Amino acid sequence: MLSCLHSFCQECLHREVERFSVPQETGVEKPQQNSGIKCPTCTKMVSIPAGGVGDLPQDLHLDFETKCSQYQSRISQRSGVACDVCIDSSFGPALGFCCTCIQFLCKMCCAYHKHARHLHHHKIITLGKNVAMKELLAAIKPSEPSCTFHDQNKLRFYCETCNCSICRDCTVVAHKDHKCGELSTTAQSCRKEINSLLASAQEIAPKLTRAIYGNIKVLEKTEESEKTIAQTIKDTFLQLHKALDDRMNQLLGDVHSITLSRTTALGLQRESFEGLKQNVSQYFEFSSQVVQAYTDQELVALKQLPSMELQAAIKQAESVSLLPCRSGELKLILKTNILIREFSKLGYVIDFPPCPAKSKWIRKSHAIKNTPYQLKVEAFDSSGQKYLHGELHVSAKIQSKKFQHKRNFPACPQVIEGKVEDHSDGTYTITLTPLTAGPHNLYITIDGQNIKNIPYDLEVRGAKPNYSTINNGPHQLNTSITSPLCIAIHENGDLFIGGEANCIYVLDQNGVQKSVIGSKGNGPGQFNTPSGLAIKDDALYVADRNNHRVQKLTISGDFIAMFGKFGSAQGEFNCPCALVVDNNDRLIVADSGNCRIQVMNLDGTYLSSICGNKFLFQSIDGLAGLDPEGNILVIDSSRVVAISLNGTITKECACSQYGKPLAGATDYQGYTLILAEASCALVVFDPSGNVSCTSQLYRGSPKGIALNPNDGNVYIVAGTQNVGGVVATVYYQNPQVVVSGVLKYYV
Repeated sequence: MLSCLHSFCQECLHREVERFSVPQETGVEKPQQNSGIKCPTCTKMVSIPAGGVGDLPQDLHLDFETKCSQYQSRISQRSGVACDVCIDSSFGPALGFCCTCIQFLCKMCCAYHKHARHLHHHKIITLGKNVAMKELLAAIKPSEPSCTFHDQNKLRFYCETCNCSICRDCTVVAHKDHKCGELSTTAQSCRKEINSLLASAQEIAPKLTRAIYGNIKVLEKTEESEKTIAQTIKDTFLQLHKALDDRMNQLLGDVHSITLSRTTALGLQRESFEGLKQNVSQYFEFSSQVVQAYTDQELVALKQLPSMELQAAIKQAESVSLLPCRSGELKLILKTNILIREFSKLGYVIDFPPCPAKSKWIRKSHAIKNTPYQLKVEAFDSSGQKYLHGELHVSAKIQSKKFQHKRNFPACPQVIEGKVEDHSDGTYTITLTPLTAGPHNLYITIDGQNIKNIPYDLEVRGAKPNYSTINNGPHQLNTSITSPLCIAIHENGDLFIGGEANCIYVLDQNGVQKSVIGSKGNGPGQFNTPSGLAIKDDALYVADRNNHRVQKLTISGDFIAMFGKFGSAQGEFNCPCALVVDNNDRLIVADSGNCRIQVMNLDGTYLSSICGNKFLFQSIDGLAGLDPEGNILVIDSSRVVAISLNGTITKECACSQYGKPLAGATDYQGYTLILAEASCALVVFDPSGNVSCTSQLYRGSPKGIALNPNDGNVYIVAGTQNVGGVVATVYYQNPQVVVSGVLKYYV
């Protein structure tokens, strides 16, 4: 069997190989035996093994079917089946079939089989009208073949190293170090693989059918489009031809009009010249006669009249321009070069793909809120060549993912359209100005069709913060929020504050309390010192410290699940104090009592852990978020370290001179903001781990910090001892903005 799955007998393949190896008249030989031949059926070039035709796979089933067909043909002959043993047919046609010898036997040979000592055990089927064809076919069907090297052993094993069937003895002799298995197991595996491929082929076949149908439809549409465009081109150029004819007639009319005007003017001028000439000639002849023929008395008697008239005629002739009043040449100005050049731009026929899959946009890393964001789009035709003409209809828009399916968020434009500049060379510049931070969908269309892989993900970040401008204002506000420890901010601007009150306060972005989630206890939705909060979409994750577990709730407070219990095994906790969700939807929990970091799926399934001993960390007191590379910022005693998921420390921020770090957060640039307890300061470290700036907080004990994902502003919860217990101290920079229980810094 060839690789194209067409089968031939070896003799035919040998002839085909020889035919392909015969030198041509040009002296250049055709491909050699191991180079390949052309399949006689499908004309596809197929390779031949180096060992020749004999090394090709054998289609044993086809061989069996061929033999069946041959035997069936012989049995159906009217003249009967000839004996396979006798030299001639002197003993008559075959009356039986030996299932052991696989031969047709005449009456004499059948009798010999029955009486011969070495043949009497053979099974003979009597041929007749009611011959059992099933027995005959079963007899000629190949049984288990025997090993070439061990005649008594059947080939019941398969060597995957050599890709051949072997017997039991071969597995311990020639193939003892090879990967071998039972032939039936290998066949079952092959059958399973083929069935899987058949299932895939069955799925692909309807798709190909639809693709063929779609191709035919496109072909029909192309033919219709050709007729329509051809007719449009003809009609357009007929209009142009008519316009050219009209212009030609107009120009010819202009020529005739100018010529007529000139003829009239020149005729009048000629008549004037002839009148002057006649006057001068008349006075000239009379004056000449007077001078020559008149006597003195006669001349004086005229009282100088001839002189006066002649002088007047000469003066009149001299006062008139004697040049033609018009030029004899008409000048024609035809801007044919401009016209021909414009004709080349008159129109284009574009072989544009059904979907501009080859169009692309040149990405930037991210966009900035309220800042123009530009991207470049290049268009290509169906052959992959850049489309060098303009006038394609390109459009782009962005839509914030967080406002895409939700209606309860602050007012925000659902879709922001981009401005498109056509460079007339297949390149388009699009400018968009996002109004909100966070993930966005970017849509780009060309002639109303989306380009490939639409929509694209576009991350819009808040304005680049300037933490050096952070300072504490003179304003302070006490609220009823008791002992805040942690804060998280939802993408809609709501603030979630947890602490020693064993509940979670929900405030809107103006500081107005909206609700309270949970109460003290160990049941679902109850807390015992919630020390860490994380929000992913509309799910709230709570590090329930003294209950040694993590709870998952909706942002409205409905319980979803809880996972973990007290212990040190995988998925168990000892006072979890902080948590964060990374970009791959993994929940990272600071398991402080076990001095380790646990990584889980959002459903609580354990994935991995970091450390688990005190050789890497002195203690784990919290998390300061994730840096842009996905490293975890761990608060470790008097320092903050960035550690990868495989346990490698990539950065260290020393905090000893500012006091013990309590909480932290990291922005999209990699700046880490740490709250220091002893100095009551906010310390900002740059992406390299060096101190960028510090800000002294006004008063109170800072406990938790979070960055608003929409505007990048810094929110800090702080507590102070006061009459009636510990309440939250509020700091704010802008006197017109009051956020209860939260220190808000504008950056």
